[in-house]
Amino acid sequence: MATQSILKNITITESTAAELFIDAMEKAAETAETSHVHLIESEDLSQDELKKFIGRIQ
Repeated sequence: MATQSILKNITITESTAAELFIDAMEKAAETAETSHVHLIESEDLSQDELKKFIGRIQ
């Protein structure tokens, strides 16, 4: 997702649209607070291991 849009100013002229926007922001904040991050273990491959892995995919 592009992050440039975060830096844009927006103008909301209707009160109902403002309420919908605020509700959406509050719901997103609640979701962020309750979400659980699932970490996936990984390891770095050597150059030779990477070549072998890519070769299997093709």
